[in-house]
Amino acid sequence: GMATPVAVIPDPKEAPLEAISSSASGSKDGLSTVHLYYSDTELYSNTARVTSVHEVETSSGEKTALVLDETVMHPQGGGQPADSGVISSFDGSIKFEVSHVQKPKGCKYIEHLGTYVDDKRFAVGDEVRVEIDAVKRRFHARLHSAGHLLDSAFTNIGMMDLIPSKGYHFPDGPYVEYIGNVAAEKRDDVLRQLNKEAERLIQEAIPVIVAKNEKGDRMVNVGGTECACGGTHVKNTADIVGITITRIKKSKKNVRISYLLTHCDE
Repeated sequence: GMATPVAVIPDPKEAPLEAISSSASGSKDGLSTVHLYYSDTELYSNTARVTSVHEVETSSGEKTALVLDETVMHPQGGGQPADSGVISSFDGSIKFEVSHVQKPKGCKYIEHLGTYVDDKRFAVGDEVRVEIDAVKRRFHARLHSAGHLLDSAFTNIGMMDLIPSKGYHFPDGPYVEYIGNVAAEKRDDVLRQLNKEAERLIQEAIPVIVAKNEKGDRMVNVGGTECACGGTHVKNTADIVGITITRIKKSKKNVRISYLLTHCDE
């Protein structure tokens, strides 16, 4: 028959990396996972119950997916990479190393993809302990908050006409794109102003506000400008520690602002 097409990694601002197909033990329609990372970025472990065990087809072959009733693990999406870590039984006899986390499109549950350390397997109903790589989580949160800090910096230097379009808050070349443009001859000056303002916002140690609005959307405010976001963020602008905005360039109809974190613990 026809070969299954391999999923390309979609635009990070769009959907998370999708599985092509799933063969589930039982229906997953009623499944949902409580997103514990919404309430606390610095919660690095939780206990949970397994609600589904199934296989998913990925670009690197078939992988086991575990669905839990609640998780601290952030799935890839919204411009943020997935957490990694370990799901283990309370007695430590069963260990599952999580290499990718995803939230299938239109679903309320989160899939933890990975491999078992040996031949012992989880079953639906098992109680487990979830532990994430805390250093990676803190780094991802700093990267994501730094991207949002740019929105506030732009507003504060008087460039209100740029509309945030997408963010890529991954370690390998993070950037934010805005609908609009910065004239070529003004870019050096704008870069200098942005760096100065971002530095000031970090020095001011402004608490990051995460709250639901009237419509129930999760709104994140980093340094004065808020927008809807499902990512993990630092608790204060000071926790970003340092950011260097490196480049402003045209990207199709958008303008792309590239940045780097300074003082990395990665």
